[in-house]
Amino acid sequence: MRNGIFALGLALFLTLSINAPALAATPQAAADWSDVRSLSDGEKVAVSTKDGDRLKGRFDSATETDISFTHEGRSVTLRRDSIRRVEVGRKNRWKGALLGAGIGGGGGAGIGTGLVAASDHFAMTTIHTGAFVGAGIGAGIGAAVGLGTDYHTIYQAQ
Repeated sequence: MRNGIFALGLALFLTLSINAPALAATPQAAADWSDVRSLSDGEKVAVSTKDGDRLKGRFDSATETDISFTHEGRSVTLRRDSIRRVEVGRKNRWKGALLGAGIGGGGGAGIGTGLVAASDHFAMTTIHTGAFVGAGIGAGIGAAVGLGTDYHTIYQAQ
């Protein structure tokens, strides 16, 4: 038994140590401004300046020399030479689905428990069924709504 655990731990260590350099390497974002210019109106953007500011808003337009977006209800235009990074935001559907499944599963289990307690016609499997159905419905709603915003870099100055 002890040798088996040691062998499993050694195999896990070797597997992780072989992949560690590949996992530690972070890909450099391209300094291609054409990706910024090809954004659609209204997309979520986060612009980091060389001064250290990070402004979030909705994309309006971009030219060869600047970017315009709406930040907290006002229009902002920044010159390309003052920008360190431009990121695009997308809703995180997985987080929404997981949270929705948890809430829906708990609600479904509660409804199933209430049905079992209130009536002699329902078996204990009603609780499990309610949790399963509630988790499915909650995951669907959570995925549709999304939770939070994940940003990924489309432009980084060199």
